[in-house]
Amino acid sequence: MRPQETNRRDSACRIISAPLLHRTQVGVFVLRVGVALLMLTHGWGKLVMLMDGRGSEWMDPLGIGPTASLALCVFAEFFCSMAILIGFLTRAASFVLVVNFWVAVFVYGDQSVWPQNELPLLYMICFVALIGTGSGPLGVDRVLVRRLRCNSR
Repeated sequence: MRPQETNRRDSACRIISAPLLHRTQVGVFVLRVGVALLMLTHGWGKLVMLMDGRGSEWMDPLGIGPTASLALCVFAEFFCSMAILIGFLTRAASFVLVVNFWVAVFVYGDQSVWPQNELPLLYMICFVALIGTGSGPLGVDRVLVRRLRCNSR
């Protein structure tokens, strides 16, 4: 084999066998930031509705009153999404959003209409994945773990 072919083969092997951890970190970052930004657009509209005093226009799937139900949605979809965006308490914030979407699909939603439930279920799956992965190394959680000298395993 000629030296030039060996160098190309070695370069290709390095690219293919690059540590999986690095690619996974980028994937978790893209998932976390992407789903948080998309969810913020939903939460922002609800936050404006709540701040305008239109909470009584919201539905009441839990029987706690429409304004309280809207406030819980705002907390989940806006504030928890902000936390996920920066990687702060990602697992806890993701859990809150999973519960939010569980209510949207299985309590409020019509299970006989698939297209109506597809987007909430997709969001729920993304947040379940973030419960499993956490924020990854590119989030505030990692800094907190190091500062508090927590065991990250």
